[in-house]
Amino acid sequence: MCKRSHSWGRHHWRGHHHDHGRRSGAAFSAVPANVRELDDRYELELFAPRLSREDFQLELVGRTLTISIAAGPEEEVELGSRIRQEYRPRGTERSFSLNEKIDLDNVRAAYAEGVLTVTLPKYPDQVTQRRGVDVA
Repeated sequence: MCKRSHSWGRHHWRGHHHDHGRRSGAAFSAVPANVRELDDRYELELFAPRLSREDFQLELVGRTLTISIAAGPEEEVELGSRIRQEYRPRGTERSFSLNEKIDLDNVRAAYAEGVLTVTLPKYPDQVTQRRGVDVA
């Protein structure tokens, strides 16, 4: 089992990658993720091209978000049609420990243009307050 820990932005995140003993192809063995903190939410983006939204399963257990990518069917290829094949996409899973600022009841996800975007809104009292300061 492959396990990695990451910490993003002031220890708010801890991410783990698991392949649970499956032989993962190079395309999915380490699904790249970006995390951004905005004033009112976090955005988690997973780069996963050539999939459909039905290929993803998201599950929240306690404060752990697990994103699973289903293994696709083996592609039948006629002899001579593929010159090189370096990977076969297989299922994988990523888990992220979420901090106390996140409103778990309003987590949303969307898949577009090869990127799964998970929106993790902050509780209203956790929103970053900004205001201008006049220069005298």
